[in-house]
Amino acid sequence: MPDFPLPAESTSIIKLADWLELLALQSSDDNASKGDLESALTTASVVVADRLEAKALSIFAELQSRSRAAGSAYPFEINGAVLQFKGDRSEYSSYLFCLALSYFGWSTKRSWEIDINPWLLFEELSALAAAQFIGGRVHSFGTSRISRNGNSVYKAAIDQLCIDLGEGVRFKPQPPRWKKDDKVDLVAWKDFKDKKTSKLIMFGQCAAGNNFKDKLSDLDPDSFWRKWMSESNVSPHLKSFYIPHRVPELDWNNMGIDCGIIFDRCRVCHWAFQQNEVIRSDSRYRDWFCHILTNQNPLPKTALPTT
Repeated sequence: MPDFPLPAESTSIIKLADWLELLALQSSDDNASKGDLESALTTASVVVADRLEAKALSIFAELQSRSRAAGSAYPFEINGAVLQFKGDRSEYSSYLFCLALSYFGWSTKRSWEIDINPWLLFEELSALAAAQFIGGRVHSFGTSRISRNGNSVYKAAIDQLCIDLGEGVRFKPQPPRWKKDDKVDLVAWKDFKDKKTSKLIMFGQCAAGNNFKDKLSDLDPDSFWRKWMSESNVSPHLKSFYIPHRVPELDWNNMGIDCGIIFDRCRVCHWAFQQNEVIRSDSRYRDWFCHILTNQNPLPKTALPTT
């Protein structure tokens, strides 16, 4: 078994399920078992013996939930008490990328470097998922956000969005102090054949960092529209929220109330998988996953027993 430390949040069902998935990926036989999990937890003394079985069952229930939610995009098979990787990192690069981004995190202040920004890459993946979910088109602001402080790129992006949507007419200039991030990372919509107004428009915010719970109420599509569009909207606005993480069942409903339609790791990967050839042909997902798995180990070492 690889010497892979337990997560710092060693009692979290979500983090331990992530850990077991990563353990399987780093094992010579591409699997990890309930026994591996129980041995690690026992050695680390983070779960009392009489609760060990219940904890392990809860973690495997979470893995089963992931398999149902992600569908064909889920890279593991669950055979009884064994989690088995299906063996093709290219095929499942979207899920593996999100798993590593959630588990290890990322910061622009990392001492090691790779010429890939995983936050912007996650926005691209989210835009792909949103377009598939809504069955329409998507406009992503990921590459234009850096230009909101006076550059014409943001104006051009808004003007183009108005043209594509058929609403809003054009960009509405604002004083410099208002040129800031409005938390809109993407806009997805589904047109009717007539291309008229009164249709489905979904605004989305991406939050790849571990502080995503602090951002649940940040997105306000109506304020964004009133601030940047020269004419008022006709179509109703939906909110959506994209994260590479998993959400505990007890938090799901309240989180949805705050942020709108939740696209967690499994939902993002399920819908993006409809365009998996696009993802497979983009080596950045695999490159970043391999890089962080090789170079990133921010967690305290916990010796794991050999089996």
